[in-house]
Amino acid sequence: MKKHIKTAIAVVFTVMTCIFCGMNAFAMGLGTDVWSIEIEYGNAPEGTAFVDLLFPEKADDIYYPDPTAGENSEKYSVCRYVYADYMGRGNSDPIVLDDSCGLAVYDDGYTSCMLRRYFVKYNHADKDKCSLEFGVPSNTENREVFEYYGSFKVAYCDEKGNVLSVTEPLKIKPSKVSCLYEIKADGTKADYHVKKDGSVNLVRIVWALIIGVPILIALIITAVIFLCVRPKKQSR
Repeated sequence: MKKHIKTAIAVVFTVMTCIFCGMNAFAMGLGTDVWSIEIEYGNAPEGTAFVDLLFPEKADDIYYPDPTAGENSEKYSVCRYVYADYMGRGNSDPIVLDDSCGLAVYDDGYTSCMLRRYFVKYNHADKDKCSLEFGVPSNTENREVFEYYGSFKVAYCDEKGNVLSVTEPLKIKPSKVSCLYEIKADGTKADYHVKKDGSVNLVRIVWALIIGVPILIALIITAVIFLCVRPKKQSR
């Protein structure tokens, strides 16, 4: 009987470990894209090295940087480095932007996400794709940014930060479910794709485990009791 009980305990422990480790790994992998904005672009003007988003100016914008907040504050600085190490560029050094470059001073009612908002820390550029990555951990998320501003443009820029062209503005339709907004630019036009980030599925999985795990444990205990009682009946 003791042997069966030890076996049952080992099985329960193994099952619980696998379930909760799997949940933890799933949750860790879930939020990878929540703190970034992916931008695919085509029909780029000659000399394009990277792209940036332009968001409409807002009074008392909650995402404007605050240089008086101190270096340890999330709101202290903006992104000035573009890591554009791709074939054909011919230069592996990062593009360093300053407050006087064309992108930093560009203002047609829409201004730079990288250089006029605090939450982007890195821009990783490929030849046809850019990733604006937020500071992690971050109090800002992909969906919150787009739904706060309500519209955007995409700016094509060269290695000196000059704005070569800008797409027409595009309005964002707020999503009723947890999602990611992925951007596409094609010359003068911009578009976006809504991608579910998996949060809804995670909730369903958690509820399934809350209900399923106790049932599984009950079945294991029942099996152990059956195995322990059965030899006694046979001996009688």
